[in-house]
Amino acid sequence: MQMASASQQYVTDYFESTAAYWKAVYADDRLLPVIYRARHHTALGWIHDLNLRPHARILEVGCGAGLITVALAGSGYTVDALDSTAAMLQITRDAVAHHGVQDRVRIHSADVHALPFPAQTFDLVIAIGVIPWLHSERLALQEMQRVLRPGGSLLVTADNNNRLNRFLDPRSSPLTAWLRLAAKRLLRLFGLWSPGAGFQPKRHSPREFDRCIGECGFESLKSCTVGFGPFTFLGHALFTDAIGVKLHRWLQTLVSTRSVPFLRWAGSHYLALVTKA
Repeated sequence: MQMASASQQYVTDYFESTAAYWKAVYADDRLLPVIYRARHHTALGWIHDLNLRPHARILEVGCGAGLITVALAGSGYTVDALDSTAAMLQITRDAVAHHGVQDRVRIHSADVHALPFPAQTFDLVIAIGVIPWLHSERLALQEMQRVLRPGGSLLVTADNNNRLNRFLDPRSSPLTAWLRLAAKRLLRLFGLWSPGAGFQPKRHSPREFDRCIGECGFESLKSCTVGFGPFTFLGHALFTDAIGVKLHRWLQTLVSTRSVPFLRWAGSHYLALVTKA
């Protein structure tokens, strides 16, 4: 329990110190912000397609800069916005006030591993960019399942361990993982390497994450991956942001217009829309 608390404190401290970045990133034209916006727009499109009842209760876990919360509140939904980081919650409060939707948003400071809501409260739970930062994704998924009403939906994302840019760089490719592991063991033997302090964001393959979702009481509705890049070789960028954006958009279009099985599941972010079984 102490290890879990320590790792989550690293995460909280990280987001406290980078809150300004997450507020500004969606207005940036560089590659990573473009990919974040693609994930954001895909999520909002899926939510729109759910045709939720006008008075549906929605919970956004890890509300961050509050963009999805504001968009949904602006569409007339009641949204409970939750985050564990005070700086991110303040950004959400400012965004909610700026757009005049205070009457449809309730803001909570809490941990997704122990949600402060009764069972079967919400019609939809959203967790965008949350899973990679948790010490127990399984416990969090079980909590989100608990607070959903029967037949309610969860829209969740995971960082894709099988993303294309990781496979193409020997420094990160799963195909060379055995070599990196052997090198670390050798360096550790001679006292030349030790694991860094802090919390490293987690990655899951789509199949691995689907299995975890199923074991936590959900059934899949649809899924996809979004985002290609940045492409590197031995950790060094191969392209400028402008070229990277064009490459990302070309690959994303290729995925959506043609049947390319490998590319379909090789984007940076895995999105899953599931229902409470």
